Amino acid sequence: MTNCAGRKVLDSSHDNTVAAQAAGYILQLDRALHHLALAASSDLAVAVEHVDDVVTMRDGKVVLVEQDKSSSQPTAQLLANRSRAFWRTLQIWLRHREGPDGHFVKRRLFFVNQWVSSPIALLLKKQAKREIEATEVVKVMRDVGAKRSRSKAQALIDDVLSRSDEDLAALVETIEIVEAEDPASERANLANGLGLNPRADADDILNGLLGWLTTKLRTEWSEGRPGVITRKEVLTQSYALQEKQAKRRFLPRPSAEILISEEDREGALARNFVEHLGRISAENEDVVQAVDHFLKFSIEKHRLVRAGDVPVAEWGNRSNRLRERWGNVMRRKRRELAGSENATIGQAVLADTTYEHRESLDGQMCDELYMTSGHYHRLAEEDEVWWDPNFSREAQHER
Repeated sequence: MTNCAGRKVLDSSHDNTVAAQAAGYILQLDRALHHLALAASSDLAVAVEHVDDVVTMRDGKVVLVEQDKSSSQPTAQLLANRSRAFWRTLQIWLRHREGPDGHFVKRRLFFVNQWVSSPIALLLKKQAKREIEATEVVKVMRDVGAKRSRSKAQALIDDVLSRSDEDLAALVETIEIVEAEDPASERANLANGLGLNPRADADDILNGLLGWLTTKLRTEWSEGRPGVITRKEVLTQSYALQEKQAKRRFLPRPSAEILISEEDREGALARNFVEHLGRISAENEDVVQAVDHFLKFSIEKHRLVRAGDVPVAEWGNRSNRLRERWGNVMRRKRRELAGSENATIGQAVLADTTYEHRESLDGQMCDELYMTSGHYHRLAEEDEVWWDPNFSREAQHER
């Protein structure tokens, strides 16, 4: 039985569901990503539902074929001695081997999602480790075929065993059984194979790659092309996802997520930046906002510095940009409001600098207002900017 992508599903009442078909398709994607991630060279490509469930290709030639067998039933016999799926796979592999491109294939894999222990499966494992000769496996295969039955598998068995011992042994020598690792180990291997940044959220990146693979394969199939993906394409997509994730990681958190205690607020009221607000008789709402923005900026800057996602030099560069902008605003307001009281001018400067402007951070948009307003108040704390046009930093420091 096959799904819409040609995926073979175990023929049982339990597996004959959309969920089982989806699981089979997802398994193929997982295995495709496995081969692409752990490839030894960048010129390798992987195809899904082309020649076999999953194949690896080099220079356009198939060099590895894989059949994926899975079941959610712990008692299922995936590679039983007379399993139709097992003998059908051997038939497919033999026919491909006998074709013009079959000699390029060096490895043939059975991937199973659970332990297999049928006599033939155990012998195939031993043969893959070179503990026994391929001829021993062929002998057992012929013994199985000699026990005639009326099952649908018998015709397949007969067709497979119609080949010579030499041809069967040559096929067996290329067969490996690969049993699934636990998901955590597999994902760690994928992350390592793709060279993911240790600080990246590997699960997020891998899930993103699987989503990308799904979309790409569907597009290829819908346009009548085989679903072929190169390792280079996967690495390019992986780097793009890591870059996107890094940008999300370094972006400041929403203001509502940063909690400030009343004790911290009360303590901040005695700080120098609040004194600067007092010089221009700032309204209470301005003081409350300034305190919150000052504290939230301090907390978030500390987090970003520890994480290392923003270059250290950017904080100094950003301070310089804000000081320059503040100086321009101060000169403009002095001209526009010439003759007005200092408090009026100062409140206008405060509004133009801290009410709406959002300064970028390392070239990225920074939409959280507290990151700009709070930075300004941090500069005011050090007397690097101020609101009272008559304030003198030199005179203040001489006191």
